[in-house]
Amino acid sequence: MLSQATEATGQCGSCGNDLRAKARFCDVCGSPVSPRPATGEHKQVTVLFADVVGSMKLAAALDAERLQEIMNEMFNRAAAVVQRYHGTVDKFTGDGLMALFGAPVALEDHALRACISALEIHSATNELAAEVFRRDEVSLQLRVGLNSGEVIAGEIGFGQGRYTAVGHPVGMAQRMEAAAPPGGVMCSLSTARLVEDATRLGSLEYVAIKGDDEPVPARQLLAMESERTVLGRDEGLMLGRDAEMNRLQDLFDSRGCLVGIVGPPGLGKSRLLREFTTIAASQGAEIVVGRCEAHTSTLAFRALSRLLRAMFSVEGLGAGEAREQVAAQCAPLFTPHSAEAQILFEAMGIADAAAPPVQLSVEGRRRRLVETLTRTVRSRSARIVFALEDAHWVDESSDGILADLATALDETTSMFVMTYRPEFHGALHQRSRQTITLRPLTESASVRQVGHLLGGDTSLRNLAERIAAAAAGNPFFAEEIVRDLGGRGVLSGSRGRYQLIGDVDEITVPATVQAVLAARIDRLSAATKSILNAAAVIGNHFDVDTLRALLTESVSTCLAELVSAELIDQVEFVPRQRYCFHHPLVRTVAYESQLSAIRVRAHRTLAAAIEARDSGAVDANAELIATHLEAGGEPVQAYRWHLRAAEWLRSRDVRAARAAWERARLIADGLADDSEGVIAMRITPRALLISTALYVTDAIGADQRYQELRELTMRSGDLTPLALATAGRIWSFGINDIRVPEAVALASELEDMVDSIACEAATMAIILNAIAFARFVDCDFDAALRVIDAILALPDDVPANEKVAALVLRAVIEMCIGDTELGRRNFQEGIAQAHTLPPLNYVMVSHYSGTVAMLGMWRADDLLDETREALRCAEALGDISGIIATLWARGTVLLRAEKAAHDEGIGLLERARALIEEHKLHVLALTTIGAELAIDAARKGLVDKAIDDLRAWFSLHIECGSPVFVGCTGEALVALLIERGSLDDLAEAHRIVDRWDGRPGTTAVDLWWLKSRALLAKAAGDSGDYAEQANQYLSLCEKLDVVGRLAEARRMVDEIA
Repeated sequence: MLSQATEATGQCGSCGNDLRAKARFCDVCGSPVSPRPATGEHKQVTVLFADVVGSMKLAAALDAERLQEIMNEMFNRAAAVVQRYHGTVDKFTGDGLMALFGAPVALEDHALRACISALEIHSATNELAAEVFRRDEVSLQLRVGLNSGEVIAGEIGFGQGRYTAVGHPVGMAQRMEAAAPPGGVMCSLSTARLVEDATRLGSLEYVAIKGDDEPVPARQLLAMESERTVLGRDEGLMLGRDAEMNRLQDLFDSRGCLVGIVGPPGLGKSRLLREFTTIAASQGAEIVVGRCEAHTSTLAFRALSRLLRAMFSVEGLGAGEAREQVAAQCAPLFTPHSAEAQILFEAMGIADAAAPPVQLSVEGRRRRLVETLTRTVRSRSARIVFALEDAHWVDESSDGILADLATALDETTSMFVMTYRPEFHGALHQRSRQTITLRPLTESASVRQVGHLLGGDTSLRNLAERIAAAAAGNPFFAEEIVRDLGGRGVLSGSRGRYQLIGDVDEITVPATVQAVLAARIDRLSAATKSILNAAAVIGNHFDVDTLRALLTESVSTCLAELVSAELIDQVEFVPRQRYCFHHPLVRTVAYESQLSAIRVRAHRTLAAAIEARDSGAVDANAELIATHLEAGGEPVQAYRWHLRAAEWLRSRDVRAARAAWERARLIADGLADDSEGVIAMRITPRALLISTALYVTDAIGADQRYQELRELTMRSGDLTPLALATAGRIWSFGINDIRVPEAVALASELEDMVDSIACEAATMAIILNAIAFARFVDCDFDAALRVIDAILALPDDVPANEKVAALVLRAVIEMCIGDTELGRRNFQEGIAQAHTLPPLNYVMVSHYSGTVAMLGMWRADDLLDETREALRCAEALGDISGIIATLWARGTVLLRAEKAAHDEGIGLLERARALIEEHKLHVLALTTIGAELAIDAARKGLVDKAIDDLRAWFSLHIECGSPVFVGCTGEALVALLIERGSLDDLAEAHRIVDRWDGRPGTTAVDLWWLKSRALLAKAAGDSGDYAEQANQYLSLCEKLDVVGRLAEARRMVDEIA
């Protein structure tokens, strides 16, 4: 029997060296040369074959060297794609290649990875084909075939490249490739069945294949459904989060609500969310994913638009096609031309510019949008899980709307889950019903995680503990440290199969993850690093088209390298290739490592590209353009774009517009004092911010901004911006801030300014109306009438809303001072004209119906129809200020009508109070609302509480509020104190009445005082004084024809006899 040594011939199985006869060991590598037993195992795999279309024609058209160059480049690109998705290139076939997914390392999603790779290989080839056609004028295309099944995989033969697969599935994959159309991917049914839930496939077709008499069924792979896959990531096990996952599952099983997953960077918030949505999808839920980014946190509606595009699956479609698809999905709910559709299209950024404008306020649009989305969610057959990543970067406009939507989902079976960092305190955080706080992993869980990343090789002893200690329970940091060690050559192998090959004493764990990331980035090739840096300038998410605006060279191979290095992930394939950074810290390190001069040039280039890319969306993109110009060192241009963005946003979201003005202000303030036009640049945003403070409740720094504006306009010599800002400030002080004395002082200053400014009549009307309002709320009725006369005398081209508002206010004053008939005629005329105004203007004029009802100057029954129509209009419009005003007016009228609807009136006033307290708008109305609700509470036995509430309101408003309205509170408070009747109560009632002694007692606003004096005299048992005061009260009621008080005044006088 011959020994094994004598049987060994040929080449060494390890290194390929020619062996000596009868050698027992290889002379080069020392490996034993005994024949190895055949190795192999059954594997479930997907086999990919790719072949060049018309390779013989290419060979005939090109010289051999050029053909080799093209083939090398094409197959290098294809191989990079295969490796990115953890496939194995089995062999090259001259004009094609074969790849395996699922061998040698098993992959549970081998078919999915093969499909993604097939499409990516086509994308890489198409880019190369364009270059080849420009240079060589020949066409380059591939066919790709896929088949899945069980093979025997292992080493065959001697030498390198012995690993391969054999079996029927290999041959069938090659047949699928032959049946594929040029540029296409053909899948056997075995592959199609494995991926049909995550891909878009062609219809079933039967294809003829070599070796079979009968055609076989197959389907073309058309696209990936990217929102249903996790792309480009090879994540390890998720450890230590069982409790959090169980809690999410319990919430999902119960009903659904707004859930926040909160924690610092790197603890696995996004991973937990992805794992949960995968489970939810497997249980039949529809998953809608949206992401927020740091660089878009100032761009109004950006997060909302992205989430809605995902909800209706229109990302990447043109505006027209997207509108058609949304309309088709919502056909049972609304028509494509309805207001609901237009509001939804605008929120998604796909609105038709030619469509007629929707006559709704900002708040009305928001409310209607939330209602429309809620109805859409209810109409879906499957539950929806909305998943919003990185909500700490959500823009303010989206934050409020999404919070409203998430709250509305409480009444559905759907769920809204978001991730955010602890510093986020926006509306979404405040409305969240459940919060899941992630803590660092325990020491044991962290060691297990690192052990899973490293593997079980004996050389790794104690390394997992050292890495876990350095990572301090942060999974992302641990992953980065392991990758860093592999990149430095200390570890060899791949995830879960590492070996320690460096000196243990030389292993150092970087102190910070930023250092780890910087080191990994520095090890990239120059071309790949430049692409990563360019992407960092664009933002956390980016697409190839935008990247090409910064780079002229080919990017596909480098992007593949970055994905393989797990620095970025691909999130979309077609129609547009989109990527995101694997972690926000990767982008931060890449961005901050660049020289500022390089970043500046890139930002400028991006701004120009965004402007040129879509001319129809320039206004919508104005804020993004401004942001890049600002970062690009073009402050003046950025300032102009911020103003342009604010103008576009003003009718859509005044808060977002104010944010743009604020950024413009900061830019102007940062310019040198001697810069050309800098004074005007500093004036404009300040004037706009102050003049719109009425519409917000958190105008931080408004007093300082106003003082700055005053100084700037004095230097410029043009006081018109200061006058407009002062007018806005008067309205804000009088209506929202309860600072009427300050509003009156400003009105006096503004009157002094009027003669020294030259402005258009429309501007003058705005200024004068503010002055008239200040005089009215201060009960300086003669001065108010003089200003109103000036308004009504302005030219006819003044906007009608300014004149109508002045006419109605004049009518109210005339009724108060005794010109009752004239006042009533003017009031009727003014209200009639108001009906011709735009809805918001009509609503704000019509609410004076509540004022005349509250003062008793008009029969409440005659105002029922008007207030009903005004409230209906306000609610349809959706403007919060309008809704509050008309709720107050309607409630006030209902409580005073002969057929009083008491409960309905109280309900409306309670709604108004809740809105005022929530939005801090129209606070002035609380003077009368509080009085009505306190009287109602006293009737229900809550006298003490009612008195306490009224006392607080009277104290505030007698000092800082309006005398026109404070009488309601004073009258109710005195009546309740007299009713309770203690000596202290009566003494307090006298003090309240005495505070009004400075008034003349001759107008409608003095009637409460006369009545209260009479009631106090009666309570004191002084019949003579009571008779005198009651007769004075009746006399003034009759003189002014105060129809709302006459019956009461006559009863009081009748009691004397």
